[in-house]
Amino acid sequence: MKNIIVILLIFSVQLVSGQVKGYIGVKGGGSISNTYIEHTVYNTFLKTGFTPGYNAGMVVKLFTKTPKPSGVNGAIHTGLYLEQKGWKQVFETDEPSYHVKMNYLVLPFEGAGYIGKGKTRLFISAGIFLEQLISYQKDDTPDLENIGRGIEFYTYEEDRDKQFGYGIRATMGLQYDSKIGAFHVDGFISYTASSFIQTEKLSDRLPDLTNHYLGGFSVAYMIPFGNHP
Repeated sequence: MKNIIVILLIFSVQLVSGQVKGYIGVKGGGSISNTYIEHTVYNTFLKTGFTPGYNAGMVVKLFTKTPKPSGVNGAIHTGLYLEQKGWKQVFETDEPSYHVKMNYLVLPFEGAGYIGKGKTRLFISAGIFLEQLISYQKDDTPDLENIGRGIEFYTYEEDRDKQFGYGIRATMGLQYDSKIGAFHVDGFISYTASSFIQTEKLSDRLPDLTNHYLGGFSVAYMIPFGNHP
């Protein structure tokens, strides 16, 4: 948590001290996520599936230049929001699926390009994010004698695994500017490049590749600040 707070404080100081134009607002939406669980050396015998989640929090857009005559403009997207990631493990027997949901506080930094001269503009953005696990929910451990011959089972363990992570993110959406503020809708994909299971050496059977990936959407309402372009 403190990693994200320190970075956010540094960014806030730069924002206040600089002359920028932009938007600030709130957003929320849904997603569907899964997790890649594998070992670099050994085969890992398990099957994962997608699980629904959410995202909700604050969005900030910063513009440092006025739009070009062509209507093209650049911006920086950031903010701070909660995002739920996870997976389900499906078994080959009558054992019920096992679900894990991990709730992260996410701090993104994305470069964005805007196209359009009117009130409605298309944007595409891509960048990185930092994340801090703040809570999680997981089902009771399944009956390991009833999950299928040769099937393996791994899950998040608080006393062993990582809480801080990082990854990449890409977004495409539309922004509409009205008299009462700006409205934003987007679709996004993201991939957590860091593994959340803590492994010590490759000779262990514990998977060393455990990466969340997800796709989703969000809707935002924002108000402008500064000398709005």
